[in-house]
Amino acid sequence: MEAPPVPRPVEVRQWRDGEWRPLADVVSHEVPVSVVWEGGSCRLWAWPQDIGDLALGHVLLDRLHDGPPDGPSPAGIRRGDARCTDGVWHVRLAPNPAPPAVADVAPDAAKGEEPQRGAASAPGRLSAPELLETMRMFMGAQGLWDGTGCFHRAGVFSVTKGEVVRRAEDIGRHNCIDRLAGWAAREGVDLSSHVLLVSARVTASLFAKARRAGFTWIVSRSAVTTASVDMAREQGVTLVGFARDREERFTVFTDRAVRVAP
Repeated sequence: MEAPPVPRPVEVRQWRDGEWRPLADVVSHEVPVSVVWEGGSCRLWAWPQDIGDLALGHVLLDRLHDGPPDGPSPAGIRRGDARCTDGVWHVRLAPNPAPPAVADVAPDAAKGEEPQRGAASAPGRLSAPELLETMRMFMGAQGLWDGTGCFHRAGVFSVTKGEVVRRAEDIGRHNCIDRLAGWAAREGVDLSSHVLLVSARVTASLFAKARRAGFTWIVSRSAVTTASVDMAREQGVTLVGFARDREERFTVFTDRAVRVAP
């Protein structure tokens, strides 16, 4: 098995505290990634590891997504894989799955909610201490995040298992979501039943990509924007920002399903 890449050492000079000093630093690799699929091709820039999941997820979320721009596909994320031949990643997708069986979900009359149809399984519920412990596990794990200051991080958290079942790191925050979606498509994981953890701020574009992947609960270590809050409220998505375990705080911007226990 090929050894994973490591950041490249560089000798630089740094200005700090009013003086120059030599410094042994490290810089992240960034490489072009050529991707082809039936009917198209593109080139990405990414950290050179686990490229298959990145290629698969990017095609599913940004190139062949068949749902609304800021919502999941009606039939769910497609299965597929990616193989590298002569330096080019070839994405192969299974046929579109049949739409999930339509089922009524009882409304919450006290909140004036209407019945929902065909709703996906819910991720579950976390107390405030549990949510902070979740972020502690997510951000505290050793990885590329440490050292270069160049990486974003995203993760898939299972409330039922109480663990981060998949973690992705890349120089691009959107690449991280692509990698998680590619993994889910390859393994047949329903992301609507999991929590998305991210280190980056949740902008409209990141929120939309998370929704295309199927997530209904997003927790960020960083800030959120007005657009992402409005979109979350319109779609009934739980959105949490500034989740920082060391500061023992987080902010719930929208949580119609009351997944963060009061």
